Order: sequence, then structure tokens, then C-alpha cells
Amino acid sequence: MGELQNFVDVPGGHLYRETRGRGQDVLLLNAGTADVRMWDTTVAWLARIARVTTFDYRDTGLSSPGTAPFSELDDIAAVLDAAGVSSAVLVGSSEGARRALGFAHRHPERVRRVVAVSGSFGDFPDPSPQEAAARQVMLDKFAQIDGVLAEAGVRAAAEVGVDAWAPALDTYHRRRMIGLEVANTHRITLAQYHGVELDPPVKTRFAEIATPISVLVGGRDFEGTALWARRLAAQAPDASLTVVAEADHFPMLSAPKQFEDFLREALAQTG
Repeated sequence: MGELQNFVDVPGGHLYRETRGRGQDVLLLNAGTADVRMWDTTVAWLARIARVTTFDYRDTGLSSPGTAPFSELDDIAAVLDAAGVSSAVLVGSSEGARRALGFAHRHPERVRRVVAVSGSFGDFPDPSPQEAAARQVMLDKFAQIDGVLAEAGVRAAAEVGVDAWAPALDTYHRRRMIGLEVANTHRITLAQYHGVELDPPVKTRFAEIATPISVLVGGRDFEGTALWARRLAAQAPDASLTVVAEADHFPMLSAPKQFEDFLREALAQTG
């Protein structure tokens, strides 16, 4: 199938990227405190039907730290350019969904479809009472994780965090996700994150995204994540919503067969 591992030079640093397989181009965008290894089981089958590119964000994996303001969207463009990709399907997990949607808003000619998996967007603008309550549950859990981090360190905080986001993982994948968070300690303990997203943020601009969007959320994720998925599906002009009842925040790991079927269908619709 061919495999390329390389570094992409960007202003103020470098990004680690991998490309493998043949077929239509797909770019996988990581959850925030993970790295390309979170996609290992996905790439194993996806590279048989597509040309798959993954990369580590700044402050994670093998990429350089972000020491000054940088554009998250320009970094995506740099990775696509280095891989020789003019347009691709962008599959974003958690924070990666936000980045994918922001890139589709700014560069619609380069995105054939966004697959937004467990999108993470922070506070709700003008929240409904249900959204406000669901967001507070998340904030309370984040405060607990921060307390554990301060008192017991990264490993203990990662265990609490993974159990909160991903209660459906089996023992192997739970340990793996905890290990990825520990491996990305630099991101977890940053005093200041320098990445710059779309401005105004994409969470206020779903209605402006003309690119087709396939939205996926797990039934065992936070309610706040499910409510964001509903917002996105309702506001974007061309979006569909799929709920996998048995999945959590990482359906590629907690419900791999359902995730594979979903992604294969999204790619088939894209052509």
C-alpha cells in the first residue's frame, strides 16, 4: 500500500504526519490530548480503501510545541499540501471535529465532506436550559479532573478523564487511551495554548458551512456532546446525524464495527 512518515515544516515548528494506502484522500484529525496512534485500528482497514493521512497537532505526539500564536487551520493546509492532497474527506474526533469544520468553512474547495465524530466545542452560545445543565455537568467533571491532576498527577487524572469520556471502552482500549494522555502530558499541562481557531469560532457558524457533514455521536458520551451534535445537524445546510447507542466519545474504539460501517457509508456517499 505504501507508507510515508515525515515531518512538515510550519511557521515556528514542525508537524509529524503519516500517509498510507490508495484511493480517495481522507485526513484524520485527532482528539485533543491524543496523537496519531488513536487511529491505529481505523487506519488498519481504512488504508485498504483510501489514501489516509494523519498528523500530530502541535504540543502532541512527535510534533513541535506551540511557543507562539499559530493557526490551527494553516497547519491543516500545510499537512494536506505536504501530502499532495488538493481536497479530502476530513474525519475529526472531538476537538478534531471542531478543526475539521473550521477548515471546511475557510477552505470549502479543499473539503469534500466532514465527518464530525463526538464534536467538542466548549460552552454553548445562547444555551437552552437543557444545554446549560448538560454543560455544567461537564464543567464539574473537568474541575474534578483538574483537582486530581494537582493532587495525584497526570496518570491519575488521565484515568478519571478517560473513564468520564469513554465508559464503554474495553480494558485494552481504556489502558491505551490513558497511556496516550500520559504520553501527551505536555498538552495536558500547558500553561497557555497558542493555537488560533476560526474567528468568529465555527460553533457560531454552522449555518455557513455548505460542505456535506456526517455527524456521529455515542449514546454513552456526555449529554453535552449529544446536544452539540444535534445543534450541528440542525443548523448546517447539508448534515445528517447518527447516534450509536453503545458507543462513547471514541466510537472507533468502543463500537468499532458500527463506526466502520458509518464511515464506509459516508465515504461511499462522497464518491
